[in-house]
Amino acid sequence: MLLQTSYGIIPLQKKDDRWIVLLIQHVGGHWAFPKGHPEENETPQQTAERELAEETGLSIVRFMPVPSMKEHYQFLHENSLVDKTVVYFLAEVAGKVVLQEREIAQCKWVPVEKASQYVTFEQVKKLCSNLETMLSQ
Repeated sequence: MLLQTSYGIIPLQKKDDRWIVLLIQHVGGHWAFPKGHPEENETPQQTAERELAEETGLSIVRFMPVPSMKEHYQFLHENSLVDKTVVYFLAEVAGKVVLQEREIAQCKWVPVEKASQYVTFEQVKKLCSNLETMLSQ
């Protein structure tokens, strides 16, 4: 079994006193958040910040003062079982969205409370539900 860890950002903006979140559709078809693997000597937050910039062109205004969120799943890749953990940091973001076309098909800003209706996988739906709870406190 191959163990993998990726890091990502849950990109947030405040619009009309409500939080909205950016969802991306990977070229594989599924909807989720920007994420990727660390490069040498990168911290988890640096990886997440770089991946956000590469995949969406957005930059971080501030990391939210809340704990990171995790998803964990397994999948088959080239006949090997991959055990993957993804750690997401919540961050308020700014800038103009410019998608990395070879990895990202499209994106959409949605109200946080509706995000779980758009994301593909059950683990990410749970993250969206937890996100809504966290931001409403």
